[in-house]
Amino acid sequence: MKKLTLLALVFSLVLPALLLSAEFVYLSDDEIKDLRGNERKQYFADMEQAVIDLQQRKADAIANAERYRQEIAQMNEQVQTIDADYAQTRQEIYAFLGVTEADLAGVLRKIKYFETQLGRYDRMTDDQLWAAKKAVTEMVEEYNSYRGTNYARMPEVYGQFSDLDRRVAALERNLQNAKPKYYEDNYSVQRGDYLYKISGLSFIYNDPTRWGVIYRANRDQIKDPNLIYPDQVLKIPRGLPYSWSVWRGECLWRIASYPEIYGKGSDWPRIYRANQDKINDPDLIYPGQDFEIPRD
Repeated sequence: MKKLTLLALVFSLVLPALLLSAEFVYLSDDEIKDLRGNERKQYFADMEQAVIDLQQRKADAIANAERYRQEIAQMNEQVQTIDADYAQTRQEIYAFLGVTEADLAGVLRKIKYFETQLGRYDRMTDDQLWAAKKAVTEMVEEYNSYRGTNYARMPEVYGQFSDLDRRVAALERNLQNAKPKYYEDNYSVQRGDYLYKISGLSFIYNDPTRWGVIYRANRDQIKDPNLIYPDQVLKIPRGLPYSWSVWRGECLWRIASYPEIYGKGSDWPRIYRANQDKINDPDLIYPGQDFEIPRD
């Protein structure tokens, strides 16, 4: 194929020389008859010279074609040498990585799998993407794990993995941007845990004094904040809530004083003004009422 391409280049240069003649205009028989004696003599002399010029052009073209053929042969030899060097280098790379050419098909299937997963997540809305957070995170972890293997370093797939790197990084950014202002993670209680300890964990709040935030988010399953049990799955609030469901014993002042609300009881009028359609008397609220928590 490379040889044919080079030959095509040669003929593209040679053929025009064969086809183009000197600036000589051929006349018809009738036009020649109309010429005067000297004009006719000059016409045939010019035609003879045109033939000589064409013959010279042909000779030059043949000579050039032979030169081009020799150059093509040299190029083909160089290509064969380069191909052999590449094949040897590739085998050396395979040996260094501990992989074989037979592994390539499996790597390509893995690339196709990641491309399919990324395409599916790319089409999701922010809400859908956040709802699929666990699956997205697991896929990214799987990709990063595979990316660290020598299979991902095979020279044939270098460019494809570079593209996947960019797409995975974009997916992680999209997931971060899709994060709602308030959401809840889960934490499974381990033996020896208590709310103060859990709240102080670096991946929870890194602040043990915020244990009450966890307690209030789990009052449906924690009757006594001093008693939690292994394998309990607790909700861990993230961000600031935009609504609040009243529990027994709460008042507007108390709700406003919670750190996840305003952290200051005197801000209770903000809750009252936003929920006047539900609160007839700010001193009388009832368990089970749902209030909007303004954040402006």
